[in-house]
Amino acid sequence: MTATKTSHVPLRRCLGCGRQRPQRELVRLALDPSGTVSVDVARRLFGRGAYLCPESTCLKRALARGSVSRALRVSTGGTAWVEAFPLSQR
Repeated sequence: MTATKTSHVPLRRCLGCGRQRPQRELVRLALDPSGTVSVDVARRLFGRGAYLCPESTCLKRALARGSVSRALRVSTGGTAWVEAFPLSQR
């Protein structure tokens, strides 16, 4: 018998809806050392990260709950990143 090897797919939890999804399906938010929150499309920026689904409902829910500041461990990270957040066209 030959064992088939499956590749590991990293899972992350959305701050808005709480669903676990593959990392590549989510948008990463990164907190840089200066305390600025930014959208990390390539998922490679240095600093603490948090993930959201690319849907407006998840974004609104995460902002209303304060999930972003809690996950990034920052009192106020600003909301300038919201304008750069890529939303899906679903």
